Amino acid sequence: MNVYKVNLTPCGSMTSIPDSQTIFGTICWAIRDLYGEKELEELLDNFKANKNRFVVSSAFMDGLFKAPIVIWATLEELIEFGRKAGIKESVLSTKSKVLKKIEHFTERVFREYLSGKLDRLKVAESIVTGKGPYVFKNGILHYKDEDVKRYKIAEEHTRRNRINRLTATTEGGGLYYYNRIFIGEDTKLYFLIKTEQIQYFKPIFRIMSDMGIGGDKSIGANNFKVELAGEFKYEKIIEENVLLSKYIPYYEEVDWENSLFAISAGAYRVESREGFFGEDILKDEMIYISEGSTLMLEEDKDIYGRMPVVKEIREKKIRYNGLAFFL
Repeated sequence: MNVYKVNLTPCGSMTSIPDSQTIFGTICWAIRDLYGEKELEELLDNFKANKNRFVVSSAFMDGLFKAPIVIWATLEELIEFGRKAGIKESVLSTKSKVLKKIEHFTERVFREYLSGKLDRLKVAESIVTGKGPYVFKNGILHYKDEDVKRYKIAEEHTRRNRINRLTATTEGGGLYYYNRIFIGEDTKLYFLIKTEQIQYFKPIFRIMSDMGIGGDKSIGANNFKVELAGEFKYEKIIEENVLLSKYIPYYEEVDWENSLFAISAGAYRVESREGFFGEDILKDEMIYISEGSTLMLEEDKDIYGRMPVVKEIREKKIRYNGLAFFL
């Protein structure tokens, strides 16, 4: 399958940056609205054999990628860096902990990593000694000559009335606070999609601009201008596969002993649309492998992972998207 980049320009605030689960669900709603419920069900029931199958990554700020899990240096190597630079052990311990706080790579650093040209020891030495080509700032690993000031996220806590769904009033509903996220006007998000049928998805992206991605669209949150940016080309030399989505694996797909991975758990809601009003729309909690994991795969195929059915609402199967997006 080919890889394409899709830009997301926020039209206001977000409650969170959309992940692969949320993006997948929005695409499925768009398929239903555009092509009909029967076509969506046929796709989901026979996903891996369907010509319109697809895999999506989580969204990231344009110009950034989730940092792969890397063992940057051994204890002995860090001590040697400190000895050469004349850094005291207490200071060395503090500086070396920064390596665990790297959340994102700039695209330049990420492409260097994929091509096998990123020297882990040079990164570690740059961060520990403060001398070298690499810099860590605000969770981002980047080159000294790269400007990362625009990668800023502002958060605020907003108060809202809680609605009593039985009476459709605020009586007995109370108040609660929720997060609103803002990014700069000159910044956008993106996600990647793998597909063999990009023409099929072009009208879907246009509909997504009207639908929003995620909840709270009625109060102006999570609305985006969705635009296909074009094919995403890259050079990959490394053996490991970098996970850029949530992943619910089949055990036999992964060489677990030679992989580095993080495990998380989360619960999502089904979008409260016609057909689900008045129903329990909260999905059961699911455990998954997180973005940034670096996995050695046992099999060579297009689609990795599962889409387990976690509940049924009015005879409709409700699934989790656990399909892995690897680069």
